[in-house]
Formats: sequence, structure tokens, C-alpha cells
Amino acid sequence: MNIQGRERIDALCDAYPTIPRSIVIKADVLRAGTRHTKDLEEAGASSFPHSLIWNPAHRWNPQEGPEEGQLITIPWKFDLPDGTPVVVRLSGTSPYEIRRANGSYHLRRDGEVIEEVSFEHATNWLFKTTSGGTLMTSVFLSWTREALLGCALRYCEYTKTGDQCVYCCLDASLKEYKKHGIEYDLAVKPENAAETYRAAYEEVGRIRNVSFTGGSLLNTTKESERYIALFSALSRVREELKAETEFGGCLTAPPNIDILRRLKDAGLQYIGPNMDCWEDELWPTIVPGKHKFVGRQFWIDSLMSCLEVFGRGQVFSVFVIGPELVPDRGFKNSQEGVNSWRSCFEWLLSHEIVPTTSQWQVEVGSPWEAREPPPTEYFLDVALTRHQLLESYKAYDYMRHSYFKAYAWSTDADFRRLVFGCQCKDCR
Repeated sequence: MNIQGRERIDALCDAYPTIPRSIVIKADVLRAGTRHTKDLEEAGASSFPHSLIWNPAHRWNPQEGPEEGQLITIPWKFDLPDGTPVVVRLSGTSPYEIRRANGSYHLRRDGEVIEEVSFEHATNWLFKTTSGGTLMTSVFLSWTREALLGCALRYCEYTKTGDQCVYCCLDASLKEYKKHGIEYDLAVKPENAAETYRAAYEEVGRIRNVSFTGGSLLNTTKESERYIALFSALSRVREELKAETEFGGCLTAPPNIDILRRLKDAGLQYIGPNMDCWEDELWPTIVPGKHKFVGRQFWIDSLMSCLEVFGRGQVFSVFVIGPELVPDRGFKNSQEGVNSWRSCFEWLLSHEIVPTTSQWQVEVGSPWEAREPPPTEYFLDVALTRHQLLESYKAYDYMRHSYFKAYAWSTDADFRRLVFGCQCKDCR
């Protein structure tokens, strides 16, 4: 039976009584996406903009959209009443939409009100330019007022041979930007990163986290050099401002102690060589470029080397949850998937490495844009398994806690805050 609206959320909450309702809603929205509405577009005019800019000419644009030639932005995220952040990903088939009534915005499912939602007001620095003329919002995406994300490399060399990760739309996004005259630097310039970080800090008065991620280079040492230059420039500003900002990076870090020490000396404090996929036999299917050009053992070696340099609680690896259950490609049922992730998380935690997750959101432009993600129950099962293991290994006590508002795309920080009950400065 197809359960809709509030009844679907109530059924999920009944099935997972130990998981707060906001996390249940978030997991379901991340899976299904959100339909475009004029009210959502209105909210986008004053809130933090999504990294995608919408116009009528490209296929990401929803059916109900702007006038010909008009560019709009949509919000990066919305916040549920308890502060839980949820990223906005447009999907024309989603049961979710955001509508405004009586001065308030509401998340609706199949037309029924689920929760009132709010949007953080955008900062002014986003639409300023650097001294070199670069728009600052193209340097950093503002996850929230106090946390910034930069895409160090806006291209991936795995794409040249058609070997990009199946869930990734990075290069497809860049092509759409170029087609419509929106220019981005292929690699963030260190001076632009430093200048934008300074502008954000001076306006807000506090930036808790600055993180970089991005595409990959076949030459992993060259990739690391890009990050060393970026964090060196950022560190100089942080020192001048006497700021308490944490610097993190997700990169293909070679298991080279000297390079890793240089990254740390440059100011990088926590590091994530992201494996994305765990099971060896699934690497050729889900992360073919990583499998073909680098190899799974490289990442294992990298994690262990990073641990030696950065220490426990400061090394993590992100895993994309969901593609492993695609029919005819991965596991036959949800229980096999959960068991696999349990083994993965236990291995990392036994080595004092923090397993981090990203719930698969099907992106237009990715190789698997037409694939159906697993049901919400699967994502909740995996998330609950991870949380229970983190408690069992007492990892919450030693791992670094990034600001929860910066985790709109994952329920990891929500479990730490709402289920584990952490009251540290980054969980409040």
C-alpha cells in the first residue's frame, strides 16, 4: 500500500521510535528531493544560495520556473524547528514542496503540512568580488553563516575516460555553467580563498569551519600541492585575525608521511581521504576511476598514514550510502547492505578513524541519474547502525565535532546532537 503525506512520516517514526522525527523527515527529504515552487524561489532570493544557478535553458530547470533568460537561485538548505538543516535538491517527482502561508514557510508532503521551516538569511560577502574580480560566492559555498565549503578542483580527471563516480555530477555542472556564460576558475586560487575567508569572518565575526573538497587529479602529489597552497594562504589570515577556525580537507591524500606533514604544517587540522565505496568488488562499478587509476589499497594506506600524522579523531572517510543496493549491481537486499556497512564502520573505528556518511542524492548529470535510490528505511537502518557503533567504540568522545549546521546533506551530526545528546559548542 502506498502511504502518503503525514501518514508516511508517522509510519516511519513508529518503525524507528529511537530516532527523532526531524531526522526521519530529513532522511526522507534527502532521498526524494524537493519540488520547485515560486515560494522556494522567493526564499532563495534572501538566503544562502545553492551551488547550482537555475535558468530555463538547461535540463536541470524545473517545469515551473523562471522566465526566459532569467537567472534565479534556490536556497542551499532549510532548517526544521529543532535546527536540523536539510539540503535542497530539486526533483520534479518529489512528494515534498515548500509553500508560504500567513508569513511562514512550511514543508509539505503530498500537499499535507509536515513542519514549519525557516531559512538562514544570506550574508553580504557572498555577492562581493575579490580584488581580482572573482565573485566570492564562486570561491566558497556558505553552508551556514559560520561554516564555508570550497571546491578546490572543479573538475575530475577520471571523467576524461568516462570513469567518474556514478553519483557525481561535478563535470556536468561545470559544462552547464560554461554553456550559459557563467565562468568558474577550474581551481580555486589561494589568494581568492584567503580574501573571501577574511571577508566572511569580518562580517559574521566568527567562522567555525572552512573545508575544501573537489575533483581528483591522477597525480595525487600534485593534487595535495593544491591543498597545501590553499591552506597556507588561509592560515596566514587565520593567524592575523586570531580566529578559532578549524580547517578540513577531503582529498586523495597519498600515503606519504612527508606530504601529509606538509599539509598539517600548512594549517590543515582534520583530513578525509574519502573512499566513498567500501566493498572491494563494488569499486569497479561505483567508483571506477578510483579503482582504475588509484586502487582501494591506496585509500586504506592513506588512512593509516593520515592517522599517524593527524592523530585519532582527526581522520575520517566519507562513504556514499545507497548505490550499493542498485539492482543487478550490488547487494540483493537491505540486510546485506547494512551488514556490509557494519563491517566497514567497525574496521574504521577499530583503527580510531571516523566513518562519515553522505546519503546518496540522485543528481542530474551523474552517470546514475536515472537510478532509483533505496527506500528511506535503508538509510535510517545504516545511520542507526553507525550511531550505535560510534557509541560502542566511544568515538563521540574523541572525534572532532564539526558545526551541525554544516551537515545539511547528512544525518551524521544530527544523530550526534539529538540522539547521543552532545552539548558541545558545535552541537548547540
